[in-house]
Amino acid sequence: MTFMLGVVNFYYSVQVLRRVSENDNKMNFFELRWQVHKQMKKYCQLTRDETGRIGADFYGYWLSLILMLVAIFWLITMLSQSVAPHS
Repeated sequence: MTFMLGVVNFYYSVQVLRRVSENDNKMNFFELRWQVHKQMKKYCQLTRDETGRIGADFYGYWLSLILMLVAIFWLITMLSQSVAPHS
């Protein structure tokens, strides 16, 4: 489950960065991938200017990131409980 959420998050980050890079040709895509949080404000502004709303990829990115972090926390909790000695 955590892996799938990571793949979904990666997909949304690529969509956001593709949209931002369409308007700014000076950006290196490899560098953008590691700076997706910095580009979110620009993505919101671009999509809001075009459609009057924030693009769906913004919400997909943040939702998948939060769910992935929750899944990782849950997995660590479950693993630590299975390893802990039972009294």
